[in-house]
Amino acid sequence: MEKFGLDFDSYAENDLRRRNINSAKEIAGSLAGSKLYSFGSLLSGSANETFSLELARAQVEQNFILIRQNEEIIRLLKKIAEQ
Repeated sequence: MEKFGLDFDSYAENDLRRRNINSAKEIAGSLAGSKLYSFGSLLSGSANETFSLELARAQVEQNFILIRQNEEIIRLLKKIAEQ
């Protein structure tokens, strides 16, 4: 779980936010790279598969962000319920 930034029991709120920022950077890099792949596909037909894989990887990173944001919401709701 640590590899994907989903080891919630060992993270503080700042850790979750930092990991979301890192994932957003990964997504930006994947999407920027996919533009290069689409240009490469004009030159050769082999870049289409790589392009699709990079877009899928960006979607996975987006899902990790959503999972961590849900964890933040759960923690905030627990704090509210304790009051």
